[in-house]
Amino acid sequence: MRTIKYEDLHKLKSYILIDARSPKEFMDSPIPGAVNIPALLDDERVEVGTAYVRESTERAKEIGIEKISKRLPEIFKEINDLSKKYDKLVFYCARGGMRSSSLEAIFYALKYKTLKLEGGYKAYRNYIMDRLPEENKEVKYVVLHGRTGVGKTKILEKLSEKGYSVMDLEKMADHKGSFFGGLCEKKKQSQKRLESEIYEKISDEKTKYVIVESESKRIGDIYLPEEVYSSILNGYHLLVDTSMENRVKIIMEDYASASKEELKSCLDKVGRYISKERYEEYSNLLEEGKLDKLSEILMEKYYDPLYDQSINKYDYEDEIIYKTIDEAADRVAEYLVKKGFVEEKL
Repeated sequence: MRTIKYEDLHKLKSYILIDARSPKEFMDSPIPGAVNIPALLDDERVEVGTAYVRESTERAKEIGIEKISKRLPEIFKEINDLSKKYDKLVFYCARGGMRSSSLEAIFYALKYKTLKLEGGYKAYRNYIMDRLPEENKEVKYVVLHGRTGVGKTKILEKLSEKGYSVMDLEKMADHKGSFFGGLCEKKKQSQKRLESEIYEKISDEKTKYVIVESESKRIGDIYLPEEVYSSILNGYHLLVDTSMENRVKIIMEDYASASKEELKSCLDKVGRYISKERYEEYSNLLEEGKLDKLSEILMEKYYDPLYDQSINKYDYEDEIIYKTIDEAADRVAEYLVKKGFVEEKL
């Protein structure tokens, strides 16, 4: 049998995972590092599924083979290009069924070095969800706290550039965590994608620590795995702060590409929790394009008071008040040295 289990992939010298599912399936729940070469496109998959339910298995297979055959020249070119870079081509679909089996068989017959992932995405999913709690036990979380706009994400980015172990949960979740958090995000949120990226990060991590930003259990419409959230709560906590001028600048950078209509929609959500007079004041600032002033007022009068209700929830090991992101990153790095997580750089 030309199959391999997900947990045995590391034994291969060089391989690429090829996801034969439709683009929509792949976007919602990819295996990190895989490439999508769909046997069936989204509308074709729906057509095959409809035939399976309303007609027969044989008719569904007939339509499936017809659709795959029409796309074979395009599929061949993509897979041929990959074969020049990797020793093994490992195909998978939802459960290791017709789509991955068909492509694997075709390219095996064409003398390519192929395998099929046993059980497909479903088997991969079961494996990582079983392993995630165990992998998480080995991680010590260093957690950055701070008010809205204080630049926690930018500090994480700078630390990552410097080679420190960072896990950007908001980036993984495709959401910034507040009513405005979904703005300027390019992908739709996905619980499965988040869990896969967290697993891949902590299972590959060679350090004793991972730096994260403080998050609630829910980020947008998805949730952190219980064991990860619990470990973050019990991690090492650092409080970060900077001037209001810096905070406004950071907010303006984060939401620079948002349209007025998108901002209005988010402001309406805030409007449910404030007086009519304040909502009208904020709406007028938005209409007048005074986004810097609106950002400052929202932080001072709405977000900061909310944050201050929980600021004493943790015992902070250090407080970092900075003027520049580089300064903040250096202070976090100094803390890592003090805790023995990393050696001091000469």
